[in-house]
Amino acid sequence: KDFTRWREWSLIIGIVLLALILRKYLLPVHSPDYNVYLSPWYDFIKNHGGIQALKYNFSNYNEPYLYLLVIATYLPLLKITAIKSISIAFDLLLALFVYLVVKIKYSSSYLPILAALVVLFLPTIFINSALWAQSDSIYTAFALGGLYFLFCKKPFWSCIFFGIAFAFKLQAIFLFPLLFVLWIVGEARLRYFLLIPFVYVLAIIPAYLVGRNFVDMLMLYFSQAGIPSRTLSLDAPNLFLLIPVTPPQLIPWKHAGVVLALGVVLILSFIVLISKRKMTNEIMLKLALVFALIVPFLLPEMHDRYFYLADVLSLIYAFYFPKYFYVPIVVQFCSLESYMPFLMKTTVINLSYLSILLLAIITLVVWDLMKTLWTLPEEPTLVLPVYSADVSDTSDTHPKTHTNTSDL
Repeated sequence: KDFTRWREWSLIIGIVLLALILRKYLLPVHSPDYNVYLSPWYDFIKNHGGIQALKYNFSNYNEPYLYLLVIATYLPLLKITAIKSISIAFDLLLALFVYLVVKIKYSSSYLPILAALVVLFLPTIFINSALWAQSDSIYTAFALGGLYFLFCKKPFWSCIFFGIAFAFKLQAIFLFPLLFVLWIVGEARLRYFLLIPFVYVLAIIPAYLVGRNFVDMLMLYFSQAGIPSRTLSLDAPNLFLLIPVTPPQLIPWKHAGVVLALGVVLILSFIVLISKRKMTNEIMLKLALVFALIVPFLLPEMHDRYFYLADVLSLIYAFYFPKYFYVPIVVQFCSLESYMPFLMKTTVINLSYLSILLLAIITLVVWDLMKTLWTLPEEPTLVLPVYSADVSDTSDTHPKTHTNTSDL
């Protein structure tokens, strides 16, 4: 038995090492974001006294990521390796939380380990960190941590983790509608949600102490949202690839998209409220995936990377509900192909077709959620033995039993 366990762990460690080797081969690639943003930021920090550089407004990323970049400048590594190592490290943390979330459902199974290993080899995951030098694994890892603690019925720690995710990237708000739903159905208290802005403020205090303007940091996400764009979809396979909006109409459509997204979130929240279903982990997971897909699908000015959270949640969804094994395949395919125009300067598949495909998947997962909310588990029926009145008929001398086959 010990020998078998040793072989199992050796194989697991070998697979993780292969995931790291895969990333190692992509490290030398200079992505546009690395050349234009991350490399100059690294140089600025190095040339302005490390942590002291944070007093200046030289980056459009929030301070927690810049703290990590400061640490990277002290690592005995090549600049590009040091920068990309930040996100690669969080790939591993992301895999850990995938493992923990899936383990809640399968406590005595190898499926949680399998889920964690698979997520390390999803193309959009290793391309995002090792090739692109992006940091979506950071906020997603902490967002999954928030989901994990929700499943464990620990709202305090859940909101702490959601707060950390939000402090790293604004895209963490894609899961905030789930918290709103839990509040309106009485499953969570409002005071816990106040931890999210508290953690955000706490995260920017070190930069404030070295001289950074506090209001500028507090308003960073509003500043990002106010940057004008020439198109309503920055290669994200969403609604605005299906609506040909010309520049003079951008502002009205931008506002309309925000209102539409908010309206759909509130309608879904109302449906959950009137369904009166108890918030199980399975329902919370379905809601999380629905919101991670619908919010970036309906919002304007979404980037190609903004379905990253949905990429990971769709994988967990397939492990919880195996009959939907194809959902992460389609979501991953749409996300990966939307990377191509920016990273590879080519379009393999028309992005509008990807939007239609993603809309089909959204329709499917919403329908699955509706069935769960409105289909009540059947009560087991007690069936009494039935005997024939004719003693000569022995065909019914054994009790008839029925088995409830409801999968709910």
